[in-house]
Formats: sequence, structure tokens, C-alpha cells
Amino acid sequence: MSLLGIIALITGTLGVWLTIKQTIWCWPFALISVVTSIIEFYNERLFGDMALQIFYFFAGVYGWIYWTQKMNETFLVKKMNLRYIPLYILITVVQAVVYYYLLIYYKGDRPLLDSILTACSLTTTYMMTKKYVENWIIWVFIDATYILLYVLKDMWLFAVLNLIFTVIAFYGWLKWRKEVL
Repeated sequence: MSLLGIIALITGTLGVWLTIKQTIWCWPFALISVVTSIIEFYNERLFGDMALQIFYFFAGVYGWIYWTQKMNETFLVKKMNLRYIPLYILITVVQAVVYYYLLIYYKGDRPLLDSILTACSLTTTYMMTKKYVENWIIWVFIDATYILLYVLKDMWLFAVLNLIFTVIAFYGWLKWRKEVL
């Protein structure tokens, strides 16, 4: 149990919880979690997760700026247009294949699981910044699968964090779903 893991656990949980509450403060907490996670994943040779955290850093900055710009206008939770689902799936599959071969090349650990989860997480993060209600239910499956990855790696704090994320994501889906129905 490392200090960085504990910081990632606390700030990551706060970041997701505050996202559900749709408060701009979700972004700085998420950024703290991301920076501490980058170091942890590097040390564990989970390079896909590490790269994902780097993406999350930039996505967090983007989300913070985007949500700040939307503060003075109506920025509501919305349903994703169904015609985009095949595009999101295609983009995710292409990403997963590319990441898989990159992880093999760089001798990453658990390259198949790491590449699929990384690709799914990137696509779903985009959906979250746009406030698509569907992002939460997808996160439930992603976070639950991350529990498996972290158990396999004996990264128990991150397994607990993703268990918390799974529960919070389900709650987020229930809460945001009420806003679009």
C-alpha cells in the first residue's frame, strides 16, 4: 500500500463522485488522481494504463475548460445519438488493436486486457465530457473489468478503487438517467 495509491484512491473517488454531482470541482480532484496513478502504473509496467492516465490528464484539463465555458449556458445531460454507436465501436476496436501491438512491443504486462480496457476507457471518457448519460453504464463494465486486471497484478488499492468506481458509476447512471427521461 503506497502513499501514491492512497492519494489516487481518495482523489479518484472524489473526482468521480463530483462528476455525478456535475460540479466543476470534479476536474482538479481527477487530475490529482491521474498524476499519482501515472507513477504507480509505470512502476507496475501497465503501460496502457499509464498512457491512459496521461490521456486522462489532458482530458481532465479539456473537461475543466469545457465545463467552465458551459457554466453560463444550459449544459444538460443528454442521450447519445444512436447512429454514432457503430462509429464509437469501430474507433474503440481500432484503438485496442493498435494499443495491443504497442504494448507487446514495449513488453507491457497483460497486453490484451490492458489494451481493450484502455481503448474502451478513452472512448467513454469522451462520452463523459459531452455528458452522454450512457457513459456511466459503460463505465460500470469497464471498472468491473479493471478490478480483475488489478487483482491479477496484486494492485489491491486500485482494485478497491475500481470497485468503488463501479458502484459510483452505476449510481451516476441512475442519477443522470433521471435528467434525460
